[in-house]
Amino acid sequence: MLKNCSEINSTLTPTPRGGTRPIEIGANPGPVRRRCGGFTVIEIIGVLCVMAILAGIVAVNALNSIKAKRREAEGTGMTSIASTLKTTILRTKYIPAQTNWAQVTASYLAMPVNKITTTEAGFTRLLLVDPALRLGTSSTSVLPYTQGVGGTVQPTTNARVILISSLSGQLPTLDPTNTAVFSNVWNVAADGVPAGDVWAAWANKGKDLRIIRMDLRNLFSRVVLENLDFYKAAPFSVETTNTLTSVPAGARRELWLLNSTVFNFHFTDGTMQGREYIVEDVSYTYENGRWGRFLWYGPNRHNGWFGEMVDKFLAAPKPDWDTRRFASQMWTIEAMYVFLWNFGQWSLDSFPSGPPWPHTPAYELEAAGAQSLISCSGDLLP
Repeated sequence: MLKNCSEINSTLTPTPRGGTRPIEIGANPGPVRRRCGGFTVIEIIGVLCVMAILAGIVAVNALNSIKAKRREAEGTGMTSIASTLKTTILRTKYIPAQTNWAQVTASYLAMPVNKITTTEAGFTRLLLVDPALRLGTSSTSVLPYTQGVGGTVQPTTNARVILISSLSGQLPTLDPTNTAVFSNVWNVAADGVPAGDVWAAWANKGKDLRIIRMDLRNLFSRVVLENLDFYKAAPFSVETTNTLTSVPAGARRELWLLNSTVFNFHFTDGTMQGREYIVEDVSYTYENGRWGRFLWYGPNRHNGWFGEMVDKFLAAPKPDWDTRRFASQMWTIEAMYVFLWNFGQWSLDSFPSGPPWPHTPAYELEAAGAQSLISCSGDLLP
């Protein structure tokens, strides 16, 4: 039995058709070569090249997938930070500046500041503020902004901030006072690199930038206050920590307040009339001693000379001495109204007279009204 190729080659010789035939021992059939399994070096090299190409394609796709996931994760993180910053502003009525925005946001989320200022790849996130932004009680007020009873002057188109980060390298040094630098970042197209010399040397791709634009005007509502009373100031306050202020008699005032602000309405003596949450542009009217959304009777300058006298009496300063029995100007006016009403009823009965006076109902009511008026007005005197 033949056990190896050398034995087979020694006993068989190829036929012209590719088969084999026995040969005589001792004959010289010539050299015979046979392959006995395996691959040639060239075949192995070819296979390795194909595998290397496929591995390269898979690696590139894997890296692109990883980068896409990182872009998505950073975009989600940036959106969450921007949303948290807006929520913090509306709840605290405070807008931070570039120097403390991260601390304010981190404090609200109860997390380390570096989680806000640094990406997962270790690159810095920045908050850019439009250098022309003005918020506050004057045209020169800048961030940080703390809302007071006067709100802010009208927010302009420059009330803008930008949150920006990079996935592939540190951001270039951006001058926070340069309006052109801010505008170039604000106006850059998606997946583009901002214009300007500061970005010319930045060797990374625009699609690795994550930019969140925030227009702070959307956080404010316009409040218009009309005081139609020509003799009394219209008092109001904002939130619970601000002092009482007022719109002068016959004047008009406009202010912009952050949404969800509590606006308090007061009577002339400072007591609370009511309150509302500001959630949209709105106007209020003060007339005849009360606040309202709508006109009730029109300006009280049409009440005639007697109505004007009443307005002046109510608008006069309170006595600086202690009045008796909690007397007030309003009580005196009400007593005067009751007295005049009873007097009118008495007149309709043709002023019945004659004894016994106390037993005439109309006269009894008129006399009681007169006595009440005397008491209320007398209690105002020192």
